Amino acid sequence: MTIMSEETGLAGVRVVPLTAHADERGQFVEVFRDEWDTDLRPVQWNAVRSHAGVMRGVHVHVSHHDYLTVLAGTLVLGLHDLRPESPSAGLSSMLTIDAAAPVAVAIPPGVGHGFWFPEPSVHLYGVDRYWNVADELGCRYDEPALGLDWPVGADPLLSERDRVAPDYATMRAAYLTGSTR
Repeated sequence: MTIMSEETGLAGVRVVPLTAHADERGQFVEVFRDEWDTDLRPVQWNAVRSHAGVMRGVHVHVSHHDYLTVLAGTLVLGLHDLRPESPSAGLSSMLTIDAAAPVAVAIPPGVGHGFWFPEPSVHLYGVDRYWNVADELGCRYDEPALGLDWPVGADPLLSERDRVAPDYATMRAAYLTGSTR
């Protein structure tokens, strides 16, 4: 059975509400439990700190799932479904994730994703296969074919890899052929 996230409208993308347990000392949040329905068994966890104005992606994975949450700050998540067999093929969605209202998002292979950080932020993500740059295809975040209206302004901070990323058609063709470079 395919589950669509009400929050994103994309098949297989799951938005997991997280509960913050707060007291006068701060808060505690469970960010992942193996028993949750995420289709993911992480083998690697990564923490990423981003400055305000940073844009990461858009990337798509041929073979691994991502599971992410924001620990501090805010992340604007852009999603685009490249999977031709998916009931949400070709659809896009944007979701704002704020550490003050914690959620986690499970992203299956074939769903392109990019991140924009309007403020200094830290996000944590797990993957179900060890990180391999060859499994990470990408395109420019501002490709019209993505259908993502990023609130980034004129000049977001990009990595060199994201700055010189190919166009959408190249990324999509590589994904459809299962190419990992």
